[in-house]
Amino acid sequence: MTATATAAPLRRTLAALLVVELFSGFQQSYFTPLFDTVGHRFHVGVAALAWTVTGPALGGAVATPLLTALGDRHGHLRVLRWTVAVVAASAALIAAAPGYRLLLAGRVLQGVLAGLLPLMFGLVRTRHTVEETRRAIAYLSGGLLLGVLTGSITATLLLQVGSVTAVLWIPAAGTLLGLGLLRSLGPGATPAESAHSAGLDWRGAALLAGGLVAAMLAVHEGGAWGWAAPPTLACALIGAGLLAAWVAAARRSPAPLIEVGRLFRPRLLPVFAVACCVHFVVIGGQVPYSSYLTRPEGLGLPAASAGPVLLPAFCGMAVFSVLSSRFGRAIGYGRVTLLGAALLAAGSAGLLLRHGSAVDFAVLLGCSGSGMGLIAGAGRIMVIDSVRAEETAAAEGLFELLVGLGAAVGSAVFAAVLAAHGSDHRGYQSVWTTGTAVALLGLGAAVLLVRRPTPTD
Repeated sequence: MTATATAAPLRRTLAALLVVELFSGFQQSYFTPLFDTVGHRFHVGVAALAWTVTGPALGGAVATPLLTALGDRHGHLRVLRWTVAVVAASAALIAAAPGYRLLLAGRVLQGVLAGLLPLMFGLVRTRHTVEETRRAIAYLSGGLLLGVLTGSITATLLLQVGSVTAVLWIPAAGTLLGLGLLRSLGPGATPAESAHSAGLDWRGAALLAGGLVAAMLAVHEGGAWGWAAPPTLACALIGAGLLAAWVAAARRSPAPLIEVGRLFRPRLLPVFAVACCVHFVVIGGQVPYSSYLTRPEGLGLPAASAGPVLLPAFCGMAVFSVLSSRFGRAIGYGRVTLLGAALLAAGSAGLLLRHGSAVDFAVLLGCSGSGMGLIAGAGRIMVIDSVRAEETAAAEGLFELLVGLGAAVGSAVFAAVLAAHGSDHRGYQSVWTTGTAVALLGLGAAVLLVRRPTPTD
């Protein structure tokens, strides 16, 4: 097949995937400016709102390895179509929800969008050359972060005219458009995509899901229940027991949902650690950031003003993620990750010291967001370049699982900190302190990464 012949199918595939990723990114940022409005509409506080971040992150962590395993067995495109349909349905549920519980259910279901990128990367790599795959990864990462930026801007502008309903329905309509384009790509599987014949590890999926939910419930509600209270201890023990059982079952299974040995590859452990830390701080901190900007005990800004303050962070994510590949070729991906971790630490420590104005917030969150962009871009490249072609979806799925867990744990921890200290200045000061400590841990992991370079360096 000639280069011209392969270029046209790649462009056609990318066009459909980019539309899906654009609205996937939209759904990862459009809700942030709405926290205060949603809280007032449904009469819920900061701790309850935190579940709108913890829930989808936890849902994505549970669903991603399951989706990648299904994609490897039944075809990445086929599973991708079903996943996009679920994302569209969840967005519609959020938009139409008459009460907070249904809205939260929609947000949890929306978390399956974390499985989109692994399925897309697996689809492209099984159908195209290595060089085409790298180019596609760059475009898809850029499309995702362009969607993140667009979601924040659009939600802010529509909030200024009071059209919350319009904000909520946009991702549902856009995701349906992407689903229509995916339907035009032809058959849902190729022989290469359906090479795996082993059965799916449903037992492992159930153990992993149960363990994560119980553990997150203990962390999220521990401040309200009491850290030594029977419900907290019971959830923690159940979560630890189920996760231990999952590890033991995965080691015995001939086709585990996740190959646990991957988690302990020395060359990739620092990559996973840095990525988890940045998602803990930046994504897990969305509710404290937004609520501090709009609540009277914080800066007391109008809800529509939260978006512009958060805009530099989203811009930094988008721009520096796209630039991460260029920086990586110039100085090595390990050093790019170290630079990103340094920016995250600088932004987090700066916020601990200076959070008295919107300008302080905008600049320092922009610094942290830029660090996240570098880490997200370089981290995905290092993970994918270190595995075989047939392992692409599984490896990227593992990365998304871990960063999703980082975001879920961050949201739960920050909610617990605010619940323990109260949503006043002292509580937020504790949040910034926690974020700085985690950012410094990420910086330490990045130093180890530079001392022990991956093959891409």
